[in-house]
Amino acid sequence: MARSLPGIGRLSVALRGDTTESASVATIPTLVKLSVTTRVPYGPSVEFVERKGTGHPDTICDHLAEELARELATEYLRHTGAVQHFNVDKAILAAGSVDVGFGGGEHIRPSRLVLVGKADHLQEWRPDPEDLAVRYKTKLLHLLPDATPDAFDVEVWLNQSAADLASVVTTRHEDVPLANDTSFAAVSSPRSAVERTVHEVETHLNSADMRTSLPIGRDIKVMGAKVDGSSHVTVACPVLARKVSRRAEYDEVIAAVRDEVAAIATRHLGEGVAIKINQADQEDSPYLTLTGTSAEAGDDGQVGRGNRFGGLITPYRPMSLEAAAGKNPAAHVGKTYHAAGADIAARLEAETGITESTIRLLSSIGRPVSDPETVHIEKVGDADPALIEQIARESLRDWRGIRDRLIAGHYELY
Repeated sequence: MARSLPGIGRLSVALRGDTTESASVATIPTLVKLSVTTRVPYGPSVEFVERKGTGHPDTICDHLAEELARELATEYLRHTGAVQHFNVDKAILAAGSVDVGFGGGEHIRPSRLVLVGKADHLQEWRPDPEDLAVRYKTKLLHLLPDATPDAFDVEVWLNQSAADLASVVTTRHEDVPLANDTSFAAVSSPRSAVERTVHEVETHLNSADMRTSLPIGRDIKVMGAKVDGSSHVTVACPVLARKVSRRAEYDEVIAAVRDEVAAIATRHLGEGVAIKINQADQEDSPYLTLTGTSAEAGDDGQVGRGNRFGGLITPYRPMSLEAAAGKNPAAHVGKTYHAAGADIAARLEAETGITESTIRLLSSIGRPVSDPETVHIEKVGDADPALIEQIARESLRDWRGIRDRLIAGHYELY
């Protein structure tokens, strides 16, 4: 049976694979389809999950591109009353080189971070790339507190937005921005045991308390796997060269890291999890760092090559390859629809009998961002179809709240 959502256009609802019916709502004369289907609980016999930590070159690019996007959106709102057209999701970190060993080392060639994008240059306000380059080098060094200023060069390139794309963003339908892309988003909730393990291992090792007690860098990479009931967690964790003077001290740090990882993995996955730390180590080549990131020694970074929305890389889940970091928080559906999907999933779990969900949203360029072309809710558990529809409608219509929460950094984008 199909039910209409007030204010969301034409609606098609499918429950448990039943044939669909359509109901017309006159308030918005556009076509929107909502499908609700039921699936079994998520629990693959084989599962891989990865997380690239705070200091990974890809994550650095995501982090600073998103910082820049939040700043641009804030300034446009302050000076013009609306988020104007911009996208700054093309950052790249070109690796440098170091000579490093127990006790310290030196930089041979600095790494270079380049933040690139388009932004409207308006009479009311325009960004200053030279000023941004100075300030974003400071932000980079804040991310990597073990690095010195000579380790990095930073550039910012912001050209004028293309007129056709800018007009899409500045055009409104009943005060709602129009989508500037045809794209899709996919969000699943809640996390599995492997996903919780991988996420917590990285965030714990990268916490201020842990880095105060152990001389480790921020480029921590975690891979978790479950295969037919047995699990293992592999961690790459750099050790600060200037804090260890010989191999025995290095090995003590690695043993302490292993204990921390094992405690988290056991809590989520049970006894018997295999733990591997710095598996590539050789007797004469331990994982030492000057800055805390592998960008110092040949590992390049780029926006969108690391964690997806939600902070993990999950090949066994439906997911979009969109790089949310750096995109426009008002009109780029590759970003806003992930946030809307997360809002829908959270409300379904909090307000209904649904225990798991995967939310898929499909946009069409030029449609209001509150009015996707298709919405598919895949659920575990029962709920009143009318309540599901109401939650979807209210979440999608809250485009301004989504915009503001994105600017405030509410969602975990990478």
